[in-house]
Amino acid sequence: MPRLFLAKHKFILFICLAGVFSFCSVFQTQAYLAPGIYVTELKVSEIKSNVIRGEFSVSNSERYYLNDLNYEIKLFQGVSFKELKLIDVNVPEETFFVPPGQTITKSFAYTYPKNIISGDYTLRAQIITERGSELGWKDEKVSLEGRNKFLDILDIFSRVLVRGEEAFSLAGINVSSEEDVVAFLKVENPGEAITVIPRIKIFERQLNMSLIREYQESSITFAKDETKEISLAMPKLDIPESYLAEVKFYQGKEQVSGIQYFRWVVKGEGGKILYVKADKDYYRAGENIEITIDLIGPADLSDIGEGKLEVTIFDKDGNLVVKTTKDVTLNSDLFSLVITIPVEKDLISPVIEVKLIKGENVLDERSIKLSVFSQEIKELERKKTKTYLTYLLSSIALILALIAGFLLYKFKIKKKE
Repeated sequence: MPRLFLAKHKFILFICLAGVFSFCSVFQTQAYLAPGIYVTELKVSEIKSNVIRGEFSVSNSERYYLNDLNYEIKLFQGVSFKELKLIDVNVPEETFFVPPGQTITKSFAYTYPKNIISGDYTLRAQIITERGSELGWKDEKVSLEGRNKFLDILDIFSRVLVRGEEAFSLAGINVSSEEDVVAFLKVENPGEAITVIPRIKIFERQLNMSLIREYQESSITFAKDETKEISLAMPKLDIPESYLAEVKFYQGKEQVSGIQYFRWVVKGEGGKILYVKADKDYYRAGENIEITIDLIGPADLSDIGEGKLEVTIFDKDGNLVVKTTKDVTLNSDLFSLVITIPVEKDLISPVIEVKLIKGENVLDERSIKLSVFSQEIKELERKKTKTYLTYLLSSIALILALIAGFLLYKFKIKKKE
């Protein structure tokens, strides 16, 4: 995707958001724009034994460092955008940085389910953040062979049922911690009779965040060409948060269906720090640290009033540099807070800790440690290391000379005796 095309559409998105949101103070900006992190190239190098290998390039068009990036590999049945059906998602545990204005390359090896229907699929490499925000992606058509033993989840019928009400599967209906939540889905078996087990994972907010619960339900038998309506009772969760349930069907240890996701929100006090962005990886004495923090209030979109954002900065050795706080309003608005802090002495690879606080409760916290990317600092570090080694070798040589002189002196004394 050409950079000009991306920049143009990012600008259009900004104008739209700027029209929706307003400004409430100098520091708390109500306009919100997803970071300009893009997958610029995706190459599949090999498909063998249901493993797809390849690599993709990631570019950062922003002027700041974005920490703890990750990626997901998605497999969709079909190649037409309107007809894509989600089959599988894989999220590795690794995280990485992309320096401002630079591009890095990542390699991957993705194992797709053996039982899929043979045909044409779409492979997607997409960048995500530590908090599950999905950024730029790139698609590639792949032709895959499978065992043709795969259930078809008819996702247009999937719903979340609460209080006798129906909500679309990912609408995020609000519930109390005591209310029953049911995931409803319709599943078609296009093949021979099969007995399967629903496996469920429940995540905090997004599938690369904390796994809250993992379990399986009773087995279900499908006759040949049978379609079933299935209702799955979700566990009651008492911590206010947005929850995401992932449902797949298995036969033994093998996946025999695509994925269906369901979302609901347990009402209550909360908030999330979405991004922590630093403009540089080093600061000279007299310069300012500029940190941009994107956050949002409770998942149920309620207004819980004022909170505090606490920012603490350490040097790379763990020594406290500065701590500051800012008042924030916690409601349904996504907003950015820019914090500027003067630096009294050189600071390389700072550690930044951010906490979102309401009263005595810490609603959320993030911590990042910036790696050294700047060539100027790398050169400075090399010079420091070279100087240190020179002093060390000089000291060792001096000590050896003193020892040698002392031994020679002792030898001469003994010889005179």
